[in-house]
Amino acid sequence: MKPTHTQINFCRLTKTSQEDYQTNLFETGCEFAENLGYTCPQKYKEEYIQILLSLPQYWKWWSTQWNIRTQEAFGVVGISENETHINSLETDALNEAFASAHSLSSYQHIYPNNLVMKALKEKIQTHETTTLKSNTSKGMERNRIRRARVSVEL
Repeated sequence: MKPTHTQINFCRLTKTSQEDYQTNLFETGCEFAENLGYTCPQKYKEEYIQILLSLPQYWKWWSTQWNIRTQEAFGVVGISENETHINSLETDALNEAFASAHSLSSYQHIYPNNLVMKALKEKIQTHETTTLKSNTSKGMERNRIRRARVSVEL
């Protein structure tokens, strides 16, 4: 994902690497998706999470939420993103505010927007249609032939 101005400024002021910031964003996005998956019936949970994590719409929405929380961290400690330098006390305060703003509990009452949910629904329906086709006798025969071809080619 392309770094935002907020991300660039946070990393510059706290001396956090862009890679660490992006990794944190990604890992927390995965955890959030897993927590959303707990609302699904057990039978569909893993599939729901995997489909959600594959959606570009989800990651765009998540990075926007992440950016908002990083901006809140700046606001909590009263530091402007455009500061040229901050002292070690301010750096520690900003890092603590950042950690607090990005804790999973801070995301308990937000849900993906309509664009994400629409894309998720479409992808699930497409996946179900594909699964149903592959489970028909014609689909099972086609899959058996494909597997036989693959094993011959190996």
